[in-house]
Amino acid sequence: MAGAITRGALRRRITVLVFLMSIIVVGIVATLGIPLELFPRGYTGQNLRVFIPWQDAPVQEVLQKITLPLEEELSTVRGLDGVNSFSSKGSAGVFLRFKRGTDMDVAYREVRDRVERARAVFPTDVDRVFIRKDDASGIPVAVIGLAVDPGLTDSYTLIKKTIAQRLERIEGVASVKTDGLEEKEILIEVDRQLAEATGLNLYQLTQELGADNFTMASGHVLDSGRKLLLRSVAQYHTVDELENRPLSPTVRLRDIARIRFEEPEKRYSVRVNSRPAVALVVFKEGEANTVDVSHRVQAEFERLQKDPRLATMYSEMLFNQGKVVEESL
Repeated sequence: MAGAITRGALRRRITVLVFLMSIIVVGIVATLGIPLELFPRGYTGQNLRVFIPWQDAPVQEVLQKITLPLEEELSTVRGLDGVNSFSSKGSAGVFLRFKRGTDMDVAYREVRDRVERARAVFPTDVDRVFIRKDDASGIPVAVIGLAVDPGLTDSYTLIKKTIAQRLERIEGVASVKTDGLEEKEILIEVDRQLAEATGLNLYQLTQELGADNFTMASGHVLDSGRKLLLRSVAQYHTVDELENRPLSPTVRLRDIARIRFEEPEKRYSVRVNSRPAVALVVFKEGEANTVDVSHRVQAEFERLQKDPRLATMYSEMLFNQGKVVEESL
């Protein structure tokens, strides 16, 4: 067989040359034109997840009024291989596993249809349902860890305006998600006993404080042929203004409450090398080339490290999808 192939190649040298050149051309076109991806474009997993939040609801109520009706409807979806569900305080979820070869676009539409049927028996205050499917484009192109200096007075603005915005401006980047970064809020902790001793109603106090802080359009005024738009603004500018808000002729808000301007309580933790940190998760646009976007993010990250405003922050590239692709190749 080897001898026959050799003799045929020697007799038809032009045919072999054309065949070889065709292979080279196809190889060059493939090298230049096919995008480098961690997963093939269009790849979808055989799983779907349904998540339903129901704020402050006890577990038993979630099980009886959401999880069981939802399971009953979803069990009729074609191609199902398994269903797992969970019920917890304030939320319910169902994990659907489909058989190999199932058209996931059709499965997604059927799941959405069954969820709409189940919503007819859900409690009236259940207003959101999330259906998620595995998608390779949902994998972040990069993850950057920033160990925040505790001495920074406003790390939120620095990270959001200086770092996240610069990364979002990179060509091919769709969005940048910040994990572990919370904006400071006005936290009012009312002492219940002091409030009751002064005869205050906590519900009424909450409504009044919410009504104090607003911005709204207030119509317009015509003056010499000009139309001037009016806006009513009622805002607290400092914590002292809020503390001195009168609740009665003899009682001010600071007399019955502790008022702080700081980050809300976190029930999670992000750390880099044992230090409190923030994670910047970078997502690319659907049609952007993963490796090219990763290179641009890496270059911008190296420029950020030289920024004197970030000199007190320890930063590290925790994940770079482009490097994973190149190493795999």
